[in-house]
Amino acid sequence: MKELAAERNMTIHQVIQKGGLNQATISELMSGRTKHPKVSTIQKFCNGLDITINTFFDSNKFQ
Repeated sequence: MKELAAERNMTIHQVIQKGGLNQATISELMSGRTKHPKVSTIQKFCNGLDITINTFFDSNKFQ
């Protein structure tokens, strides 16, 4: 998540604000406390980055 934000010259805070996400939700995801995020959460993160969900999952992390 940090890498995708950095690639777009954004901070995580900027992405979650733009995507309409809750800070606590992202903190839990990034810390590993939440292992299975909702698709709606991933979609909001993608919206904050101005990318499609397909682009998100095309990341090398998922290969």
